[in-house]
Amino acid sequence: MYRLQSRLCRFLSHPERLRITEVLGTGEKSVSELVELTGLPQPTVSRHLGLLAELGVLEAERRGRRVYYKLKYPEVLEASRILRSVLLKILEEKGRLTVLVSAEMD
Repeated sequence: MYRLQSRLCRFLSHPERLRITEVLGTGEKSVSELVELTGLPQPTVSRHLGLLAELGVLEAERRGRRVYYKLKYPEVLEASRILRSVLLKILEEKGRLTVLVSAEMD
């Protein structure tokens, strides 16, 4: 299970994939909509969607000429937000520690 969790974290560790999952958290989108909303080039969006689909966190549905993607497991967003919250706490703590150390040296 730890190996699978590590693989999931590696797949989701790319900033562009995180951005795509955040946008998909607002609802299903086509590739062209994701390109517009993320500012990423179409080949990049398609590549990342392929990796996320391979991982199993996306669902895809073809409608006419377009494919629409949505998050299969919205818990991915919750996990991402929890990690950001921890990072903000760490950064805040380090900032305070830097101020405290500087004050002690004066």
